[in-house]
Amino acid sequence: MRTSVAIIGAGFSGTLTAIHLSRRCSSDHPIDIYLIDPRGSFGPGLAYSPPSDQFKLNVQAKGMGAFSDDVESFYRWMKERQPNTSPNDFAPRRLYGEYLTDLLAEETRRSTGAVIHQRAEEVIEITRVSTPGEWELTFKSGSRLVVDACVLALGNLMRSPPRPPGSPPVARQPFDPASYENISARNRVVILGSGLTAVDVILECEARGFKGTYTVVSRHGRFPRAHEELPTSAVAHLPRNWDTKGSVSSLVAMIRSESRRLGSSQPVFEAMRPKIQSMWEHLSFSERRRFLRHARPVWEIHRHRIPAEHGRALSRLVETDRLRIVAGRFLQSEGDSSQVTVTIRERGASPTCTLRERFDVAFQCTGPEGDITQSDSPLLRSLVAQGLITPGPLRLGPLRDTSDGAPLWLIGPLRRETLWETTAVREIREQAYEVAAEVRSYLSRAATPHKQ
Repeated sequence: MRTSVAIIGAGFSGTLTAIHLSRRCSSDHPIDIYLIDPRGSFGPGLAYSPPSDQFKLNVQAKGMGAFSDDVESFYRWMKERQPNTSPNDFAPRRLYGEYLTDLLAEETRRSTGAVIHQRAEEVIEITRVSTPGEWELTFKSGSRLVVDACVLALGNLMRSPPRPPGSPPVARQPFDPASYENISARNRVVILGSGLTAVDVILECEARGFKGTYTVVSRHGRFPRAHEELPTSAVAHLPRNWDTKGSVSSLVAMIRSESRRLGSSQPVFEAMRPKIQSMWEHLSFSERRRFLRHARPVWEIHRHRIPAEHGRALSRLVETDRLRIVAGRFLQSEGDSSQVTVTIRERGASPTCTLRERFDVAFQCTGPEGDITQSDSPLLRSLVAQGLITPGPLRLGPLRDTSDGAPLWLIGPLRRETLWETTAVREIREQAYEVAAEVRSYLSRAATPHKQ
């Protein structure tokens, strides 16, 4: 009997879930897979649809394969198109998006038990149908679709910087090509946030001929560390069951001690990587809060590194007085397309002591929004109102309702509240495999007719 599933979001998470689910189908148990994304882009998502090749992966090509049992598949794909590719190259994010599109197209052609339907529409509401085990999707266009299972693969939620009530947003989005138009004619750029995307923005502005100055504002005032070329002997030796200690203090002490011994934190985080989710699971709620308040800023810059060449480019800009980084809290932005005024309170300053500076352009790079109550998505608002998902107490993402009825699967960044490490290819490719297996098993048991 034919069944159906809707996968909302067609970036890496949703696309890979669709591929794995299709591979598990057979002609005896066919499935209609609806891959839905309002962007009309199936595979790249926002993360792999950058404005230029200046936006690069921060993991070497040899480890970016979409499948856990074949991590070099992306490198081979690259090698076929660019014979001079090295396994250690940091490829443009755009090419990774093309790789995902090719994987989806290939699976769509070869599948015998599944039909993958690509729908460029926005889902604004999901409700449970009276018939047990079914979902009704309502699209912005007014059309509806009833399916037997539903997967939310929405990716990172966008965050808007604080601004006066009723005023329009003034910070530009880093993945919008229009954000860089005429950037060479500007003199002062402010970047809100200092993570991986902030580095990409600086490199993109440089490539487009910007000759002015950059001011980067973030709470800790640090850029991500650069990847290092280390000897093969630089291997971290972690205590047995380090991930089950349940203490932020012991975690930080371990990282510091081993990093000092090796002269670098890079091997330590590489050794920790397979058990980071276990580490998070064993932290109590109070310890998780302590981690987020005290350890998170330093964790992020050591865990998510940039290519060495990018680190050198930033150093040159600092040395020539074209780049400064301010440790402080961004409070507000106001202005228009020609001038932006930013209000900042530097770290350690009193609450009443603030700085106001004017810039030509502001870029929003403060990272994803985890608090779903702050999202303007009608779909998320509807799900919260129905109690199908609830804001996590740490405001890192939603928790799904698992009480009864048809399951609602979450994948990718939406699971950060419970997993913490759930935004990189390595973790999401494993999740996609697991979610596809769970959905296939559920549909086999449900075996309800498809309705539309």
